[in-house]
Amino acid sequence: MIDGWWIFAQVLAGGLGALVRFGVMSVIRPGAWSWGLFAVNTAGSLAVGGAAGAFAAHALDWTIAALILAFSAGLTTFSTLVVTAAQHIERREIRVGSIIVTSHVVVGVILAALGYISTSLLLGP
Repeated sequence: MIDGWWIFAQVLAGGLGALVRFGVMSVIRPGAWSWGLFAVNTAGSLAVGGAAGAFAAHALDWTIAALILAFSAGLTTFSTLVVTAAQHIERREIRVGSIIVTSHVVVGVILAALGYISTSLLLGP
């Protein structure tokens, strides 16, 4: 049931994810390659895949899965990825910008799939 407490829980989970992102990206300072950005985006992808796999295996209630998704949404950041790539492209570092976007998307999809598959196999019927 969606009520005020449920909305609050979703906002809190997303906010906690954003705080973790801020912490990770503050500790892992960007250089030629933004490892902090890569870390949060790939970790979020793995968490979403794992939550979806656990939900599909009926091992996770939809409310907990939704809270994990909200946390992961706050953790990951596509907008920062786009800005980072655009900055490289603006400096005529087109190859670096393209590699950054491609690696985040490809590794993110792979990790989400691995999280889904491994969780489904571990928790399946």
